[in-house]
Amino acid sequence: MSSNDFVRGQAHPFLPTNSLQDDPRVREPPYDSLMHPYSLRRTTVYSLPVELLTRIFVLGAGYDYPYAGTPFLLKPDQEYYAALSSNFQLLVSHVCRLWREISLRTASLWSILHFREPAHIVRAQEYISRCLPSPHLFDILVDTVAERDHIPGVNLCREEIQQIFKLICPQVKRWRAFHLKVCDHECKAAARHHLSSCGPAPNLETLQLYHFEDYMTSQNLYLATYKPPVTVFSNDLPRLKNISLIGVNLPWAQSPYLAHLHTLELALHPENIRPPYEYWENMLRNSPDLQTLSLHYSGPRVANGDTKLIWPAEGERMIIQSLENLSLTDLDPDYLVRLMGRLVLPGLKRLSLDLPDQDFTPFLELITDAKNSLQPPSNLSTSLYILHPPFPSFSKLENLVLVALDASTASLRNFVRGLRELRTLEIHFVSVSDAFVDILFDEMEVEVKEGSAKIPEAISQPAPHQSCSSTPSSRNRAASTPLSVERVPVLPLLETLKISGLSGTKTEQLMQFRHRHFRRLSKQGKRERALVPGVSTWIVRWSERWKGRDKVLDQLVEQGWTAEDGTRVYLRTFEGENEDDDDVDGEEGDEDEGEQAQDAHVEDEDESELEDTSDEDTDGEDTGST
Repeated sequence: MSSNDFVRGQAHPFLPTNSLQDDPRVREPPYDSLMHPYSLRRTTVYSLPVELLTRIFVLGAGYDYPYAGTPFLLKPDQEYYAALSSNFQLLVSHVCRLWREISLRTASLWSILHFREPAHIVRAQEYISRCLPSPHLFDILVDTVAERDHIPGVNLCREEIQQIFKLICPQVKRWRAFHLKVCDHECKAAARHHLSSCGPAPNLETLQLYHFEDYMTSQNLYLATYKPPVTVFSNDLPRLKNISLIGVNLPWAQSPYLAHLHTLELALHPENIRPPYEYWENMLRNSPDLQTLSLHYSGPRVANGDTKLIWPAEGERMIIQSLENLSLTDLDPDYLVRLMGRLVLPGLKRLSLDLPDQDFTPFLELITDAKNSLQPPSNLSTSLYILHPPFPSFSKLENLVLVALDASTASLRNFVRGLRELRTLEIHFVSVSDAFVDILFDEMEVEVKEGSAKIPEAISQPAPHQSCSSTPSSRNRAASTPLSVERVPVLPLLETLKISGLSGTKTEQLMQFRHRHFRRLSKQGKRERALVPGVSTWIVRWSERWKGRDKVLDQLVEQGWTAEDGTRVYLRTFEGENEDDDDVDGEEGDEDEGEQAQDAHVEDEDESELEDTSDEDTDGEDTGST
């Protein structure tokens, strides 16, 4: 029986026979109403078409979609816990017999297999059985702990990982994403054995392998690292697009699948297991569609006198046209300069920097090319001078994340002034150079095209004396377009500012500064739109637990900020991923961040409270972390 039969009013197999439509006390509707069969019929949940209910269930199960923003579930952070899949499909399957029947027949609801507790193994067995008749692929996460942290019945370690691999390896041809975290040498040995013997994974698109453990002694370190890496999936991964290797190395010379990548993440690699530059270069050159590159204490291996590991000359650069996102974390300044000096990223749009504890002035000078730029003329204030960096990717940045960065004031100022097209800035002031706050209050001069209707077109290239080169034709075109010089704040196109570690007083002053320029420029001349769009979204790190520590910030969060012209701006808040002492004054770890709070342990409803459960229902064991 189809869903359309249900809508037309035919007998529903799960409805009681003495329903309203069969009650003799209900009079027949008038003849005219038969032309509109839904006019007098009571509308219930049973009247919804099966297709519509199925769509609602699929959307609900994907509400907490774990892959939003990144294809990887794990991060190179021991304190980070990946968000598990939603339990929405379990909840709807327990509402009534009809909903259960529909959900059990919707295979896509059961294709995510996440393992963090022993109960998840039993749950996965049932999920797989519900998916087997269909062609749907599996997304898998296996999150284990070290032996000393293992609590039987609570988390996973040596015994459980064997059970998991025996369950999922027969389905390896249906893997779409596989994320594995091991923190124990025996768990690592089990992973090596199963991944090297499971055979090809023809549908695998995302692979993340994470190994990090405290070796305690040099002997344990030797036992964990003396064995060479193994070949995984028989080197047959034809659809692999995203790979993340955290503390895990591969046989770099015998891994042909390290090509045609879209996302590449290398993290926590000691020098001796990093890829030689030859294979690093092959990975990049053979991935013409590479969009995201993330390096966290990793990268190509330094030669150190070994001719087999020698890097190319500084003038030999790799041009990666497709790369849009670059993340750099915990890299030495000298190494970073050598590495980035051999790359050209003309399409870069997002840059994330987490570079603590050292002076990264040389790196900033490299990417802004400050040493090769023309110096400002003597009759123009240095504070208003805009550098025109020849590095092709720099001025096109739209999104910048500064978690940690220390450099000279001059290099930071040049860095900020070059970001003319930046739309979003996220900055953690606690671990960024103190001078950065003051730089955000700087002004600069730009040439503006008269009558420009679009903000990106209004702020043109720097003035002629600031350009590195010009041609007669370009000068003629510039002369034909009326130009004027305007004073604007740095980051003139900034729209979203996400900050932490900044006092409420400074935050309020920064809001006043940005708004003042926005109002002044929007009223000037005959232009109807502001040259500086103004920061439309302010996001600050704040929590109810911290209320009372900064009364100005409390007031901004609770009441918003009101400008002199009466404009009111409201702030959004976030709690962040790490509760450090600088921000929470010793309350570290008392409560998880807001996003992780959603991952709390949720117990299943008592069977007696469920409206219906069939005999084959095994969902009592399906619960666990959400």
